[in-house]
Amino acid sequence: MIKVSVLEGAIREVENDLQARIEKGTLDALKAIALMAQSDAQRRILKGPKTGRVYKRGEITHRASALGEAPANDLGFLVGSIRIDITQKLQVDLRALAPHAIHLEYGTVAMAARPFLRPAGEEAGKRSKEVFDVYIAAALK
Repeated sequence: MIKVSVLEGAIREVENDLQARIEKGTLDALKAIALMAQSDAQRRILKGPKTGRVYKRGEITHRASALGEAPANDLGFLVGSIRIDITQKLQVDLRALAPHAIHLEYGTVAMAARPFLRPAGEEAGKRSKEVFDVYIAAALK
């Protein structure tokens, strides 16, 4: 007697399809979370109260950020350098490419930190479960 399982191939096909859909939904959710964090980091620099010292540089008057505030926008280089990078199959990084970004984010011996990436990442992380739920549900439809 020869016994053939017709369902075995069909089940494997469904499993592979589900796995691919879940991976796509997961990657799309990670990208959405990273974009939310990127937008929030840029907003923190461009908006919000800045209460640091006021100084002139030629004809330009600038108000700096104070201790603990996100950096104040000056020439736009920092805010324009904020990027998201897909570094691995399911990993997305938020980066600021401006050379002075690390000094602003973490501070120096002469200047207190002006965090903007970490708070934005933390805020996006708080919403990550709902984002994953939406994207994976959409991928499984």
